[in-house]
Amino acid sequence: MQLFVAACELNNLSRAAERMCIAPSAATRRIQLLEHDAHTPLLDRTPHGVQPTAAGQTFLRFAREILHLVDRADHLLSEYESGLRGYVRVASSSSVLLSRLAFDLSRFAAAHPDIKLDLDERDTEATLEMVRSKQADIGLVVSGADTQPLETFPFGGDRLVLGVPLSHPLAQNDKLRFVDFVGEDFVSLGHGTAVRRILAEQARLLGAPLKVRVQAASFEAMALMASQGLGIGVLPEPALRPVKAAYGLKGIEIDEPWAVRNFVLCVRQVPELDPPAQRLLSFLLTA
Repeated sequence: MQLFVAACELNNLSRAAERMCIAPSAATRRIQLLEHDAHTPLLDRTPHGVQPTAAGQTFLRFAREILHLVDRADHLLSEYESGLRGYVRVASSSSVLLSRLAFDLSRFAAAHPDIKLDLDERDTEATLEMVRSKQADIGLVVSGADTQPLETFPFGGDRLVLGVPLSHPLAQNDKLRFVDFVGEDFVSLGHGTAVRRILAEQARLLGAPLKVRVQAASFEAMALMASQGLGIGVLPEPALRPVKAAYGLKGIEIDEPWAVRNFVLCVRQVPELDPPAQRLLSFLLTA
Protein backbone atom coordinates (compact mmCIF):
# COMPACT_ATOMS: atom_id res chain seq x y z
CA MET A 1 0.00 0.00 0.00
CA GLN A 2 2.86 2.38 0.82
CA LEU A 3 4.50 1.47 -2.47
CA PHE A 4 1.32 2.24 -4.40
CA VAL A 5 0.94 5.63 -2.71
CA ALA A 6 4.58 6.45 -3.41
CA ALA A 7 4.19 5.48 -7.07
CA CYS A 8 1.18 7.79 -7.42
CA GLU A 9 2.99 10.67 -5.69
CA LEU A 10 6.16 10.28 -7.76
CA ASN A 11 4.44 9.16 -10.99
CA ASN A 12 7.26 6.67 -11.31
CA LEU A 13 7.40 3.07 -10.06
CA SER A 14 11.20 2.85 -10.10
CA ARG A 15 11.55 5.98 -7.97
CA ALA A 16 8.86 4.62 -5.64
CA ALA A 17 10.86 1.40 -5.31
CA GLU A 18 13.95 3.45 -4.48
CA ARG A 19 12.01 5.34 -1.80
CA MET A 20 10.84 2.03 -0.31
CA CYS A 21 14.36 0.52 -0.57
CA ILE A 22 13.28 -2.44 -2.72
CA ALA A 23 14.30 -3.63 -6.17
CA PRO A 24 12.27 -2.32 -9.15
CA SER A 25 11.37 -5.88 -10.12
CA ALA A 26 10.02 -6.54 -6.62
CA ALA A 27 8.02 -3.31 -6.78
CA THR A 28 6.50 -4.30 -10.11
CA ARG A 29 5.54 -7.70 -8.70
CA ARG A 30 3.92 -6.16 -5.62
CA ILE A 31 1.81 -3.81 -7.72
CA GLN A 32 0.77 -6.70 -9.95
CA LEU A 33 -0.34 -8.69 -6.88
CA LEU A 34 -2.24 -5.65 -5.61
CA GLU A 35 -4.04 -5.30 -8.94
CA HIS A 36 -4.75 -9.03 -8.96
CA ASP A 37 -6.40 -8.78 -5.54
CA ALA A 38 -8.34 -5.69 -6.65
CA HIS A 39 -9.48 -7.44 -9.86
CA THR A 40 -8.77 -4.25 -11.85
CA PRO A 41 -5.79 -2.21 -13.06
CA LEU A 42 -4.78 0.46 -10.57
CA LEU A 43 -1.97 2.12 -12.54
CA ASP A 44 -1.67 3.20 -16.15
CA ARG A 45 1.87 2.56 -17.42
CA THR A 46 3.25 5.03 -19.97
CA PRO A 47 6.75 5.76 -21.32
CA HIS A 48 6.79 8.79 -19.02
CA GLY A 49 5.82 6.98 -15.83
CA VAL A 50 2.64 5.83 -14.11
CA GLN A 51 -0.71 7.43 -13.31
CA PRO A 52 -3.54 6.03 -11.17
CA THR A 53 -6.54 4.75 -13.11
CA ALA A 54 -10.04 5.77 -12.04
CA ALA A 55 -10.09 2.74 -9.74
CA GLY A 56 -6.57 3.60 -8.64
CA GLN A 57 -7.63 7.10 -7.61
CA THR A 58 -10.35 5.63 -5.40
CA PHE A 59 -7.92 3.13 -3.90
CA LEU A 60 -5.34 5.90 -3.38
CA ARG A 61 -7.77 7.89 -1.25
CA PHE A 62 -8.50 4.91 1.00
CA ALA A 63 -4.85 3.82 1.09
CA ARG A 64 -3.75 7.23 2.35
CA GLU A 65 -6.44 7.18 5.02
CA ILE A 66 -5.50 3.66 6.15
CA LEU A 67 -1.80 4.48 6.28
CA HIS A 68 -2.54 7.66 8.18
CA LEU A 69 -4.62 5.74 10.73
CA VAL A 70 -1.86 3.15 11.16
CA ASP A 71 0.71 5.90 11.64
CA ARG A 72 -1.52 7.70 14.13
CA ALA A 73 -2.14 4.50 16.10
CA ASP A 74 1.59 3.80 16.22
CA HIS A 75 2.29 7.36 17.33
CA LEU A 76 -0.35 7.25 20.06
CA LEU A 77 0.93 3.93 21.40
CA SER A 78 4.48 5.27 21.53
CA GLU A 79 3.24 8.34 23.40
CA TYR A 80 1.56 6.13 25.98
CA GLU A 81 4.80 4.23 26.40
CA SER A 82 6.69 7.50 27.05
CA GLY A 83 4.20 8.61 29.70
CA LEU A 84 1.95 10.90 27.66
CA ARG A 85 -1.76 10.18 27.62
CA GLY A 86 -2.99 11.99 24.56
CA TYR A 87 -2.15 13.64 21.26
CA VAL A 88 -4.06 16.38 19.43
CA ARG A 89 -3.27 17.72 15.96
CA VAL A 90 -4.17 21.37 15.40
CA ALA A 91 -3.98 23.27 12.11
CA SER A 92 -4.36 27.04 12.09
CA SER A 93 -4.07 30.04 9.82
CA SER A 94 -1.46 32.61 10.82
CA SER A 95 -4.10 35.19 11.69
CA VAL A 96 -5.76 33.03 14.34
CA LEU A 97 -2.44 31.88 15.74
CA LEU A 98 -1.19 35.44 16.18
CA SER A 99 -4.44 36.77 17.59
CA ARG A 100 -5.09 34.34 20.45
CA LEU A 101 -4.45 30.69 19.67
CA ALA A 102 -0.81 30.63 20.79
CA PHE A 103 -1.84 32.01 24.18
CA ASP A 104 -4.73 29.55 24.53
CA LEU A 105 -2.58 26.54 23.60
CA SER A 106 0.06 27.62 26.10
CA ARG A 107 -2.54 27.68 28.88
CA PHE A 108 -3.94 24.31 27.82
CA ALA A 109 -0.48 22.72 27.70
CA ALA A 110 0.28 23.99 31.20
CA ALA A 111 -2.98 22.54 32.52
CA HIS A 112 -2.60 19.24 30.64
CA PRO A 113 1.10 18.29 30.50
CA ASP A 114 0.16 14.70 29.61
CA ILE A 115 -1.38 15.76 26.27
CA LYS A 116 0.95 16.47 23.36
CA LEU A 117 -0.04 19.20 20.91
CA ASP A 118 1.04 19.09 17.26
CA LEU A 119 0.51 22.50 15.61
CA ASP A 120 0.66 23.12 11.85
CA GLU A 121 0.58 26.74 10.69
CA ARG A 122 -1.03 26.72 7.23
CA ASP A 123 -3.06 29.02 5.03
CA THR A 124 -6.85 28.87 5.23
CA GLU A 125 -7.42 26.42 2.38
CA ALA A 126 -4.69 24.05 3.55
CA THR A 127 -5.99 24.16 7.13
CA LEU A 128 -9.50 23.18 6.06
CA GLU A 129 -8.17 20.40 3.84
CA MET A 130 -6.13 18.99 6.72
CA VAL A 131 -9.28 18.73 8.85
CA ARG A 132 -11.35 17.24 6.02
CA SER A 133 -8.68 14.63 5.25
CA LYS A 134 -8.20 13.75 8.94
CA GLN A 135 -4.66 15.09 9.06
CA ALA A 136 -5.77 17.48 11.81
CA ASP A 137 -8.32 17.09 14.59
CA ILE A 138 -9.08 20.80 14.97
CA GLY A 139 -8.67 23.65 12.48
CA LEU A 140 -8.91 27.39 13.01
CA VAL A 141 -9.44 29.82 10.14
CA VAL A 142 -10.86 33.20 9.21
CA SER A 143 -14.56 33.00 8.38
CA GLY A 144 -15.66 33.35 4.77
CA ALA A 145 -14.06 30.24 3.30
CA ASP A 146 -16.08 27.16 2.36
CA THR A 147 -16.03 25.03 5.51
CA GLN A 148 -18.46 22.32 4.34
CA PRO A 149 -18.99 19.61 5.52
CA LEU A 150 -17.23 20.50 8.77
CA GLU A 151 -18.80 21.55 12.05
CA THR A 152 -17.86 25.13 12.94
CA PHE A 153 -17.84 27.23 16.10
CA PRO A 154 -17.19 30.99 16.58
CA PHE A 155 -13.70 31.76 17.86
CA GLY A 156 -13.29 35.51 18.24
CA GLY A 157 -11.75 37.66 15.54
CA ASP A 158 -9.38 40.49 14.64
CA ARG A 159 -9.10 43.67 12.56
CA LEU A 160 -7.10 44.24 9.39
CA VAL A 161 -5.01 47.40 9.14
CA LEU A 162 -2.92 48.98 6.41
CA GLY A 163 0.82 48.97 7.09
CA VAL A 164 2.82 51.70 5.33
CA PRO A 165 6.28 53.23 5.87
CA LEU A 166 6.23 56.44 7.91
CA SER A 167 7.65 58.22 4.85
CA HIS A 168 4.79 57.09 2.57
CA PRO A 169 2.25 59.77 1.51
CA LEU A 170 -0.58 57.60 2.89
CA ALA A 171 0.99 57.76 6.37
CA GLN A 172 -0.60 61.19 6.83
CA ASN A 173 -3.95 59.42 7.32
CA ASP A 174 -5.36 57.66 10.37
CA LYS A 175 -8.24 56.03 8.48
CA LEU A 176 -8.72 55.09 4.81
CA ARG A 177 -11.27 53.40 2.58
CA PHE A 178 -10.03 50.62 0.31
CA VAL A 179 -10.71 52.76 -2.75
CA ASP A 180 -8.14 55.23 -1.42
CA PHE A 181 -5.25 52.78 -1.75
CA VAL A 182 -6.37 49.98 -4.09
CA GLY A 183 -4.19 51.44 -6.85
CA GLU A 184 -0.97 51.05 -4.85
CA ASP A 185 1.58 48.25 -5.17
CA PHE A 186 0.99 45.60 -2.51
CA VAL A 187 3.06 43.19 -0.49
CA SER A 188 0.82 40.21 0.21
CA LEU A 189 0.64 36.61 1.34
CA GLY A 190 -0.17 33.79 -1.09
CA HIS A 191 -3.41 33.00 -2.91
CA GLY A 192 -4.64 30.45 -0.36
CA THR A 193 -4.72 32.96 2.49
CA ALA A 194 -7.79 34.76 3.81
CA VAL A 195 -6.21 38.22 3.48
CA ARG A 196 -5.26 37.69 -0.16
CA ARG A 197 -8.70 36.30 -0.94
CA ILE A 198 -10.59 39.26 0.55
CA LEU A 199 -8.31 41.83 -1.11
CA ALA A 200 -8.72 40.21 -4.52
CA GLU A 201 -12.50 40.09 -4.10
CA GLN A 202 -12.79 43.70 -2.96
CA ALA A 203 -10.54 44.89 -5.79
CA ARG A 204 -12.72 43.00 -8.26
CA LEU A 205 -15.84 44.70 -6.87
CA LEU A 206 -14.17 48.06 -7.43
CA GLY A 207 -13.20 47.06 -10.97
CA ALA A 208 -9.52 47.50 -10.17
CA PRO A 209 -6.61 45.07 -10.47
CA LEU A 210 -4.84 44.00 -7.29
CA LYS A 211 -1.20 44.81 -7.98
CA VAL A 212 0.83 42.42 -5.85
CA ARG A 213 4.46 43.38 -6.30
CA VAL A 214 5.93 41.02 -3.70
CA GLN A 215 4.45 37.81 -2.32
CA ALA A 216 5.70 37.07 1.19
CA ALA A 217 5.57 33.89 3.27
CA SER A 218 4.60 35.48 6.59
CA PHE A 219 3.15 38.65 8.07
CA GLU A 220 6.52 39.61 9.51
CA ALA A 221 8.11 39.23 6.07
CA MET A 222 5.31 41.40 4.68
CA ALA A 223 6.08 44.11 7.23
CA LEU A 224 9.79 43.95 6.41
CA MET A 225 9.15 44.22 2.67
CA ALA A 226 6.77 47.14 3.22
CA SER A 227 9.38 48.91 5.35
CA GLN A 228 11.77 48.71 2.39
CA GLY A 229 9.31 50.48 0.10
CA LEU A 230 8.38 47.40 -1.94
CA GLY A 231 4.65 47.93 -1.41
CA ILE A 232 2.00 48.53 1.21
CA GLY A 233 0.53 45.66 3.20
CA VAL A 234 -2.86 44.75 4.62
CA LEU A 235 -2.37 42.56 7.66
CA PRO A 236 -3.92 41.78 11.05
CA GLU A 237 -3.34 44.45 13.68
CA PRO A 238 -1.87 41.86 16.13
CA ALA A 239 0.74 40.98 13.49
CA LEU A 240 1.76 44.60 12.86
CA ARG A 241 1.74 45.79 16.47
CA PRO A 242 4.95 44.11 17.70
CA VAL A 243 7.08 45.07 14.65
CA LYS A 244 5.84 48.46 13.46
CA ALA A 245 8.21 50.51 15.64
CA ALA A 246 11.27 48.45 14.68
CA TYR A 247 10.37 48.58 10.97
CA GLY A 248 9.27 52.23 10.88
CA LEU A 249 5.70 51.46 9.86
CA LYS A 250 2.36 53.07 10.62
CA GLY A 251 -0.86 51.11 11.03
CA ILE A 252 -3.81 52.84 9.37
CA GLU A 253 -7.39 51.84 10.14
CA ILE A 254 -9.25 50.43 7.14
CA ASP A 255 -12.78 51.87 7.15
CA GLU A 256 -14.49 48.86 5.59
CA PRO A 257 -16.86 46.24 7.06
CA TRP A 258 -14.66 43.42 5.78
CA ALA A 259 -11.67 44.71 7.77
CA VAL A 260 -13.32 43.36 10.94
CA ARG A 261 -12.98 39.59 10.71
CA ASN A 262 -14.39 36.63 12.58
CA PHE A 263 -12.57 33.37 13.26
CA VAL A 264 -14.11 29.90 13.23
CA LEU A 265 -13.00 26.65 14.80
CA CYS A 266 -13.62 23.59 12.61
CA VAL A 267 -13.86 19.85 13.29
CA ARG A 268 -15.20 16.96 11.24
CA GLN A 269 -17.73 15.79 13.85
CA VAL A 270 -17.40 16.33 17.58
CA PRO A 271 -18.34 12.72 18.52
CA GLU A 272 -15.51 11.44 16.27
CA LEU A 273 -12.83 13.29 18.24
CA ASP A 274 -10.56 11.40 20.62
CA PRO A 275 -11.04 12.37 24.30
CA PRO A 276 -7.89 14.59 24.32
CA ALA A 277 -9.14 16.47 21.24
CA GLN A 278 -12.58 16.87 22.80
CA ARG A 279 -10.92 18.25 25.92
CA LEU A 280 -8.97 20.81 23.87
CA LEU A 281 -12.09 21.73 21.91
CA SER A 282 -14.02 22.38 25.11
CA PHE A 283 -11.12 24.42 26.51
CA LEU A 284 -10.82 26.61 23.40
CA LEU A 285 -14.55 27.28 23.22
CA THR A 286 -14.71 28.39 26.85
CA ALA A 287 -11.36 30.21 27.06
